[in-house]
Amino acid sequence: MNDATDSGAALRAQLDALREAQTRLFADLAHGGERYRQLARSVMRMQEEERRRIARDLHDGLGQQITAILHQIEPLANEVDLPPAVAARALRAVDLCARALQDTRTLARLLRPKILDDLGLVAALGWLGRTLSEGAGFAIDVECDETLDDLGTELTTLVFRAVQECLANVARHAAANHVLVVVMRRGAELQIVVADDGRGFDVEAKRQSGTGLGSLEERVQLFGGRCQWISAAGEGTQFRATLPLADAGSTA
Repeated sequence: MNDATDSGAALRAQLDALREAQTRLFADLAHGGERYRQLARSVMRMQEEERRRIARDLHDGLGQQITAILHQIEPLANEVDLPPAVAARALRAVDLCARALQDTRTLARLLRPKILDDLGLVAALGWLGRTLSEGAGFAIDVECDETLDDLGTELTTLVFRAVQECLANVARHAAANHVLVVVMRRGAELQIVVADDGRGFDVEAKRQSGTGLGSLEERVQLFGGRCQWISAAGEGTQFRATLPLADAGSTA
């Protein structure tokens, strides 16, 4: 009897030790996961800061230098006594400078649009839709909740980058005529939808090919969100994401 009692007590002790070890393991995993999220979000913040710095340097540095060159060349191109061949080359130089200036400003805005920091997410998404639709050959309608400008810097940046990446994918691959972007609050969550009427694709095949779908999904998950791609050949594509507003993160 004593042997059986001792054996039962030993078994209970082993089970208690296993449960305690399992609890510690789960706690360590949770701590490691949270630590990974914090580090990944810190990297994202640093990337955005670098984008902001480069955009500022392009606009205020290179952009101003090209503007100065343009101001130097334009009077020469307008000289009435220039030989025709020289006048043609001067006008060509003016045109090239003007294009370089426009490309520099566009690149600076796409790297980190000043409007996102100055006027907020709603204005930035409206600007993004107008800018891309002008050059991409398809219409973009943007519908935003007007209360989105208090989300905090990290979540604001995530939403803008998610929409920007989806629209860039549409421009590159979808051959769409129309795109709808919707960003709305739904209770304690933020919902994002980017839907196009383009050629669509096989989502699973695309995911297995190692393309950029997973990267965007990982960034959404870093903020406690979830997302999905809905598409099929010839049926357009929808990107849907839901983000908890309580996990908006740093407002710095």
